[in-house]
Amino acid sequence: MASTYTTRINLEQQADGENPNSWGDILNNNVIQLVDDAIAAYTSIALSSVDYTLTVNDGATDQARSAILEFVGTVSSSVNVIIPGSSKFYFVNDKSIRQNDSTITMKTAAGTGLVIPSSATKAVICDSVSVFDTDGLTANICATDIFTTNINVATCLSATNIVATNIAAASLSSTNIVATNIAAASLSSTNIVAATGSFTTKVSGVAAEFSGAVCVGTSIFGTGAVFTGTVSAAFFDGDGSNLTNVAVNLPRSYLAGLGLSNNSSDADADIDIAVGECRASSTDISLASALTKKIDATWAAGNDAGGMAGGITVAANTWYHVHAITVGGVDDVGFDTSPIAANLISSDSATAYRRIGSIFTDSSSDIIPFSQVGNEFLWNTESSDLVISKNNITIDTTFEVTIATPLSVTTWAMLNIDLVDIGNTEGMLIHSPDVSIGIAKANDQNTAYPAQSFSGTINNGSFVGGTFYANKIRTNTKSCISYSVGDAGTDATFATLGWVDTRGRDD
Repeated sequence: MASTYTTRINLEQQADGENPNSWGDILNNNVIQLVDDAIAAYTSIALSSVDYTLTVNDGATDQARSAILEFVGTVSSSVNVIIPGSSKFYFVNDKSIRQNDSTITMKTAAGTGLVIPSSATKAVICDSVSVFDTDGLTANICATDIFTTNINVATCLSATNIVATNIAAASLSSTNIVATNIAAASLSSTNIVAATGSFTTKVSGVAAEFSGAVCVGTSIFGTGAVFTGTVSAAFFDGDGSNLTNVAVNLPRSYLAGLGLSNNSSDADADIDIAVGECRASSTDISLASALTKKIDATWAAGNDAGGMAGGITVAANTWYHVHAITVGGVDDVGFDTSPIAANLISSDSATAYRRIGSIFTDSSSDIIPFSQVGNEFLWNTESSDLVISKNNITIDTTFEVTIATPLSVTTWAMLNIDLVDIGNTEGMLIHSPDVSIGIAKANDQNTAYPAQSFSGTINNGSFVGGTFYANKIRTNTKSCISYSVGDAGTDATFATLGWVDTRGRDD
């Protein structure tokens, strides 16, 4: 008769008379060593974003027999760790990197499972069907099983052993906590910590110390006030120089650094983002190191990685907005056709964003080279993608023309404009489509228009003084400006030099 194996940890059981003169080696390797594994073996399990089944071997080393399981690897979606359907005790030490709010669940193939908290060290049991947290066993201990004679008050009831999360609110009622049961030393400032609190009374002339998350209203604190934790300060008398450890957020609409440029190695597809910081709607975003992001690859965290929002591919003659974002608590940068990062939020789990610029692709889907200084963006070279011609323009009509400035946002366009009309003295009026100024007329070079418009004249086929530069004509969100001319048959050419983009600084 051949050997059989135990049902729980698969130890070899010799049949009567089997393996004469060789059972010693089998006993050592297939029984004693495996018992040692079941008691104390420490096995590291590398997880990814797919379910993982522990190995199970009869009479040989495997993963499922180990007493201690260590989870490592990067987990970007929720996964299951499948263990054998046999009664067993495990210690679990989680060292994995969790992304996108992913979870790790230990379970058998058929039973219910247990979610392992991130970075936790847990003791769990399997009853051959389901997996349970050993913390749940405390429910089997009732009040009548605990007596003061069985508890060492000094060591078991220390401050480190009793925490608020382990005590029900009902147990902390006024009838359960009385002055005679609390020593004066237990009421020191180091033993009473406010999880949250609101202090509206004025404290002056004394050193006030607060620990925890504190919301401060209109309060005055004397010299030496110390705050530990998160402090929201609505108002402080004086300059606040007497306060320490007060967390300060960036001002509303703040943006510094985070400049954009074409990457020197792959200018057609990569964008470099400089160090800097900005204020999003309700949080701060900061880059301590410069990043390079790829427009032709789906977004992934980190430097020299994909930057395009999920579900979007790079296309010809298309505007892409560049956003500073936060994903999984880490600040990064991504590209999106949406000016409010809608696709980065829905597809890549961005929880905060701030638009820091925009880029445009040419007819070959390559990024058109540009330079940036602060809010000003200039095209590096003249391109057919940046020049728009309008021929035989109708008189007494206002036209909208789409120019090479960011789509879906308002900017200030900088243009070179060439106007040709043979034999006439002519006028041209350029302005934002968001306002109605009027229509240009012949010989109206002396007409006074509002400041956000720009007018010029031509005489016998050319501008007086040549082609003219129209600085800061405000666009609408369709990347358009408006213009009119005073004579039929006029030809106009608009060359976009660049634009000024405040990038939310005025919001």
